[in-house]
Amino acid sequence: MKASRSCFACQRIDSPYYSVLAAHLVGPAGRVAAVEPSPDFHQMLTANARANGCDNVRAVNAAASDVPGRLVFYLERSTNLGGTIAVRPHTVESSFEADAAPLPQLVTEEELAAARLIKIDVEGAEAAAVSGLVPILPRLRGDAELVIEVTPACWPSKVELSTTFSVRCASTDFTPTDWPTTTTPAATQPPYVDPRPPCGGASL
Repeated sequence: MKASRSCFACQRIDSPYYSVLAAHLVGPAGRVAAVEPSPDFHQMLTANARANGCDNVRAVNAAASDVPGRLVFYLERSTNLGGTIAVRPHTVESSFEADAAPLPQLVTEEELAAARLIKIDVEGAEAAAVSGLVPILPRLRGDAELVIEVTPACWPSKVELSTTFSVRCASTDFTPTDWPTTTTPAATQPPYVDPRPPCGGASL
C-alpha cells in the first residue's frame, strides 16, 4: 500500500474510520476512493477526511451493484449503523434509498488502474457487487487484491456462497481464499482524528 500512486477502493467498510487510515497508508501520492451509500456515513466520511487533512480521499455517495439503479437499505438497530443492509431483515427500524451502479462506473479509470486493494463490505449484497466488478478484473494491476467480507446469514447455504465466488473468479487470475473471522460488527465509531500529520496530496 506504500507504493507510489497506489489506490485503496472501498465499498462500505465503516468508511468514515478506515478511509482515513487507508489515506495514510497510500501516502500523498496515492488515493482512496470510498463508496458509501448511507448519507449519514458519507457526511461523516467527508468530515473525517477534512479533519485529518486527507486531500487524497474521494467519497462517492452511492452503492456498488451489478446494474445501475436505486437500492433500498435497511437499518435493523440504530445502535449499529454499520449494520445497514440491502437485504431486508425481520425487523426494520428505518430505511433509505441510494443510487447504485457497478463499481467501475463509480470510480475513475485512473483509480481502477492504480488500485492495489479493493475492499468490499456490503452486508449480504456481495454477489451483486462482485458481479459488477468482474468484467474489469483483467484490467487491474498485477498485484491487486480483493478483500470481500461475506455475510453468511444472508445466503441460503454456505455451498451456494462458495460456488458463487468461485464461478465469478474462474475466468480471472484471482484465487479465492477463505479467511474465517470471529469479529462482530461494532457500533458506529465516533469521528476519528488521526494523531499523525495530515495525509497531504493534491485535492481530487
